[in-house]
Amino acid sequence: MKPTFLELRHLKTLLALKETGSVSQAAKRVYLTQSALSHQIKLIEEQFGLALFERKSNPLRFTAAGDRLIRLANDIIPKVVDAERDLMRVKQGDAGQLRIAVECHTCFDWLMPAMDAFRAHWSLVELDIVSGFHTDPVGLLLSHRADWAIVSEVEQNEDVIFKPLFSYEMVGICAKDHPLANKEIWQASDFAEETWVTYPVPDDMLDLYRQILKPQGINPPRRTTELMIAMIQLVASRRGIATVPYWAALPYLEKGYVVARKITEDGLYSNLYAAIRKEDESLAYIEDFYQTVKSQSFSTLPGLSVLES
Repeated sequence: MKPTFLELRHLKTLLALKETGSVSQAAKRVYLTQSALSHQIKLIEEQFGLALFERKSNPLRFTAAGDRLIRLANDIIPKVVDAERDLMRVKQGDAGQLRIAVECHTCFDWLMPAMDAFRAHWSLVELDIVSGFHTDPVGLLLSHRADWAIVSEVEQNEDVIFKPLFSYEMVGICAKDHPLANKEIWQASDFAEETWVTYPVPDDMLDLYRQILKPQGINPPRRTTELMIAMIQLVASRRGIATVPYWAALPYLEKGYVVARKITEDGLYSNLYAAIRKEDESLAYIEDFYQTVKSQSFSTLPGLSVLES
């Protein structure tokens, strides 16, 4: 048997492939070019004389050999991360405060599991969410009323660092017997005469309005609600249509409450970033929370895309 040359970077690459389901997305996640990642995989396959995944499969399907290395990665990588975290604690201490501000109503669905995972490793960090929905979370950072923010756009501010979290698709949802259910792709004009159910936020924070409707001069009548379940109920009863993240709609699609449709041929995509004060960049628990949020999100939310810096 040939001596093994498996390295942590190989295992991290395989995990990225498993979680993103595509070579291009995995390459972005581990900061490689697509050709460099493909070369890395090819070297592993040549070493063992086995294919790790099925070429041209969509979504990506691992072979038995690939699955075995994924199990190895799932066993080893968390232990390495724990060790690195312990070393950071020794260097910087493990106590502090982390107050989180969000500007998206659906953030809580995926943020809470990440917070639970973080607490298990940083029990002395006071972790909390700044209550309420905030239209200016960066302002909360700069006034020291928050320490970590989730935002949808990058601002030019030398005192704030923005780090990419992920990109996700927004889909249109309507009742199963709504006329728009017969269209596979919705255009801006389809919203013109419909009641648009949204969260109560300014227009410039609504991706559909900013990217699709406003350029064509379309401003449909609105109905607002604070709760996702209330939005689903309104849509299911044909009191309006809505646009939501695909991963947020999925549980209701699986239950048959509503149907989802693509918005324009190119799709409608939104981005999320983490924002922190530049002065806090070196704090170990701040960086670890960022990595935890990214890891938890890609592990649990369907349809995410890697967002480049």
